[in-house]
Amino acid sequence: MLQLPNPIGDEKADKIITEFVNYRLMEIMEDIILDEVVWGMAQRGELDESASTKSFDELVDLKELMLDDEFAAAVSMSYLPDNYPLEKANKKFFGLYKLLKAKKEYVPDLTTEYVLYSIIESEIGEVDMINQDIEDGLFDGLEDDMIDGFDEDFDEDYDDDEDDFFGVDFDDDEELSTVERIPEPDRSVVKKAALESYKGDFEGEELEETAEYLVNCYEDLREYLDICFWDTDCLFLDDYTEEQLAQLDLNEQLGIVAEKEKKIIEFPFQNKEGKQTRIKAELDIDPWDLEDE
Repeated sequence: MLQLPNPIGDEKADKIITEFVNYRLMEIMEDIILDEVVWGMAQRGELDESASTKSFDELVDLKELMLDDEFAAAVSMSYLPDNYPLEKANKKFFGLYKLLKAKKEYVPDLTTEYVLYSIIESEIGEVDMINQDIEDGLFDGLEDDMIDGFDEDFDEDYDDDEDDFFGVDFDDDEELSTVERIPEPDRSVVKKAALESYKGDFEGEELEETAEYLVNCYEDLREYLDICFWDTDCLFLDDYTEEQLAQLDLNEQLGIVAEKEKKIIEFPFQNKEGKQTRIKAELDIDPWDLEDE
């Protein structure tokens, strides 16, 4: 899981928050992955109505996508720095997905943080764009046009609630929100922990408002650009590669590019004369690669 900076300090509340935020981010990533997979199926003429009944795991083969150049091009264009090698795009994108699903908590490397930042920013931008279209009246009367496209016999099967069939609420006045509430009773646990955390600094109505604001931060995707990151150093990748950043004097001062974790392993080796010895090797590792699937 993604390790969040600045926890409240209550073990139960922090566990609820971490799992909630990670699961929400994972769902956003699965929507991105599914959109690309379904679009590819449609282009190949493989998309039929049975796809609507299948789960994410039934539709998506992650091992196959890891080798998919078209998927790499799509995620590279949207979520990775311009200078990032295309052949590494899928590994980095799915590295974030695996991190979010991991049982342990990790701080991502710089490029993985960039992917996460881009995904959050893109999701917020999409909500804002749709809300602007709603405000401009782009969807006015859309449900009538869609319903008219089906014959009467088909409509009869769904005459109880046509909107439910399409999975869309066509309320012209209802905008999309970036807020998703923590379900009860978990929300009350987090709120209580927030109240305890701020008790020495605030009191009365001000304490209540401050605690509520903190809970809202974990519920509003707009706040994730702050609460999910220790800093915004990953945005330096718009101008430099990780290798270039590592050579900058600024990196020595700020530690922008963290030294990669290494693992020393020993393995048996037999030389040309048949003499057995052991050789040490140093490997760069990603911590979440060590976890079981």
